[in-house]
Amino acid sequence: MVFNSLNKYVTKYLLVSISILLVLSSCDKWFEYSPYSANVPVKMRQTTTRCLNKISEMNSSGFPFTRFKIAFISDSHLNFDDLEDAVEAINRDEEVVFTIHCGDMTDGGMLAEYMISWNIADKLRRPYLTVTGNHDCLANGEYIYQEMFGPKDYSLEFQQCKFVFFTDVIWELNNREPDFLWLDNELKFSTQYRHVFVIAHIPPWSDQFSPLRTVAYRMMMHDHGVRYSVHGHHHDPYLGYYFSDSIPYLVVGSVDKRGYYELVVEQDSCWFNRIQY
Repeated sequence: MVFNSLNKYVTKYLLVSISILLVLSSCDKWFEYSPYSANVPVKMRQTTTRCLNKISEMNSSGFPFTRFKIAFISDSHLNFDDLEDAVEAINRDEEVVFTIHCGDMTDGGMLAEYMISWNIADKLRRPYLTVTGNHDCLANGEYIYQEMFGPKDYSLEFQQCKFVFFTDVIWELNNREPDFLWLDNELKFSTQYRHVFVIAHIPPWSDQFSPLRTVAYRMMMHDHGVRYSVHGHHHDPYLGYYFSDSIPYLVVGSVDKRGYYELVVEQDSCWFNRIQY
């Protein structure tokens, strides 16, 4: 197990040293000593594109709809032992077709943290997708994320369902406004899908959302008939109608809560189950 006897603060200190060793051991660039480097090893680059291609191979339109499951984890930060246990638990369920990490794979946005998390997630037997967390954008994290995974906003069509991955980090991106126009465009024609899901790290009731942003987000979810809005950020899991309207919200919770959510999708219905490990 990783750093089993170390507390969080000692782990942070060690990661700075480890980042130097990891970068020095890379054949891409020998003289990069900064823990904030974006010099991602070649095998780790554009992970999202590779995983989307694998999912596409399972998604032929020539086959009828079949029930499927997706696993959701979030906020692993420096809890590498718990992340490993989550990966092992997900691997035991053969029905899971892919996994979604709802952000904050890192605690300080450092290359070493990204690399350790990537190596653990790479043990998943099926593809995985990610969304950007606010901690992932600290230091040089935004650039590392884009080099390691790819675009921060993207979407996936799978089994007549649509999954929209949206970056709603504000403070850690210099108060940059989330691209709500892109989100609105991605949600157009949502009635042609069985179900539409939006995955964004920060829930719309969180502190980074102004009242105007909250209203804008809620209106888009309602107007486009989104089936679930899925989030991380808050470490305690939550599933319910937060705004007492027609849209259910899921907060996955952090991996150190020793559980993940599975989404079960059938032809005319879908639901979430909490799986403890």
